Amino acid sequence: MKMNGRKKVTIFICIAICIMILLSGLTAQQNVAIQALPDPHRDHITPYFEKDETVGSTYLARNWLKGVAELWNHRRIPETDHPLLFNFDKINNVLYTIDREDKIRFYPSDSILSFNLIEDNSVFSFEKVAWINDNFFLMPVIKSDKGFSLYKRLFTKFLQADYSSEGYYTKGRKFDEYVDYYEYYVAYPGNTQFRKLYLKERDIRKALKEESKLLDDFFSIHDKEISEQSLIGIIQFINDKKYPD
Repeated sequence: MKMNGRKKVTIFICIAICIMILLSGLTAQQNVAIQALPDPHRDHITPYFEKDETVGSTYLARNWLKGVAELWNHRRIPETDHPLLFNFDKINNVLYTIDREDKIRFYPSDSILSFNLIEDNSVFSFEKVAWINDNFFLMPVIKSDKGFSLYKRLFTKFLQADYSSEGYYTKGRKFDEYVDYYEYYVAYPGNTQFRKLYLKERDIRKALKEESKLLDDFFSIHDKEISEQSLIGIIQFINDKKYPD
């Protein structure tokens, strides 16, 4: 039986679509947008104005990342014969993986001891430090066996758009935003005691009150404006003076 022209065209289009779908599955998973994962704020009530694009993300990165994780039973993933890509939900503290078959798994914080994710030339390290608190992850900034160590804890908050217009003036933001915050932990020599602090000179002096002379020396040659980089500089300065390698 001969097919008419319309049927031939329909069959050809169907075959072309199937080929395109198969080829699309061969693209690198690393470039697949992380929006495939659930957004906990996707269904919140839409305000009465046109919103701009969301700033930031609940996930550590927009795309899947290479990495490695150590599970609670000390098993490491990915295994040699089962490659995986990763991402991390910063709000819910959940580690996600995706395999070659696009199967997604998730690991809550109590099932993970540590993990490292790689984006371009940056490595993001998260670990449980049991003697500080094993209920959340810390990011090591400076680790020293003899001197002071420094960790930071990542928080991400979702700020909903709050724009309003009264006709003659406007206020608020037209975009939803995910904002990252940090709190810091100074671990004392011996790694048995620690103190939580924020980026304030008063907090730093209280946490390092035994090192007041070295703090004075540091601030005499550096700007007193406190940032993460200056806190790192302080810890390194004290370690270099008191605990040189």
